[in-house]
Amino acid sequence: MTVGDTNEMVDSPAGEADDTAAGERADGPRELSRPAAVAVTVLAAVCGAAVLLAVFHWLGWSVPWIGWIVAKAGIKLAVGGFAGLAVGLSWLRARLRSRPGS
Repeated sequence: MTVGDTNEMVDSPAGEADDTAAGERADGPRELSRPAAVAVTVLAAVCGAAVLLAVFHWLGWSVPWIGWIVAKAGIKLAVGGFAGLAVGLSWLRARLRSRPGS
């Protein structure tokens, strides 16, 4: 092997590499929790749909029924979001009340 070979540069005298790739620890890469993975997937799908609609608009193509779909989805999100917020707050209140030592 020549001086400055890749193997020599990676192996440190202590046997540990000082530089790790982004998002990796010594015991391996970190993974997202399931709720975070679901949230990222839904966000990616919504952003992808928005980009697709923006491209259609830029090309001058009309997308029939899109106003009705957006209004219907907005109403469902508003009602579902309010219901989810109410359930989440009641769960949090119950959890805080059942704390030991309070």
